[in-house]
Amino acid sequence: MGKVTIADVAALAEVSKSTVSQYMNERFHYMSHETKKKIERAIDELEYSPNGVARSLRQKKTRTIGVIVANILHEFSTGIVRAIEDTCHANNFHVIVCNADDQPEKEKHYIDMLRAKQVDGLIVLPTSDNQALFTQLVEQHYPLVFLDRLIEDVEVNAVLSDNLEAVRLAVEELVGKGYEKIGLITQPIKHHITLGWNVRMPIIKC
Repeated sequence: MGKVTIADVAALAEVSKSTVSQYMNERFHYMSHETKKKIERAIDELEYSPNGVARSLRQKKTRTIGVIVANILHEFSTGIVRAIEDTCHANNFHVIVCNADDQPEKEKHYIDMLRAKQVDGLIVLPTSDNQALFTQLVEQHYPLVFLDRLIEDVEVNAVLSDNLEAVRLAVEELVGKGYEKIGLITQPIKHHITLGWNVRMPIIKC
């Protein structure tokens, strides 16, 4: 048998080609359970495999999300990527994960590559030096979400950890136990944060 087409599936399932197309695009609102089962059986019997690339071009969607993390070696990044992948898998989305190694040039390269692959959007734990690029994406209304970090003057939706509150709670616990010399080990930071305690707190940048 030659290449199986959507017409072959429709004929075997005794439905129209448009109904099969609706099924392939997961538009089940007005489709009976019996019709879905007939199409499913026809697809299995004929071993029909739709052309995903062509379908993506028609829909202008790839059901793929690009995820760029600043450093994949960080345990936080690994956990976040796993959670994103689990959620996307449950919703029939694919994920492409890229590691920027805290390098703005590498981050830009991956953004360009993922856009060329026509991913439906980007989730980025950003480095700090691609402000102009991210501003351009926002101005183009490109689907973009920042994770755990913000870049000054880039107005974009973000999911953030409350780092200030976390530090406050940690210091409060130590101060309550009588400690006065408290150290903070962190990545390089650009903005000074006042904690509000009379404690000496050296910052070690890693």
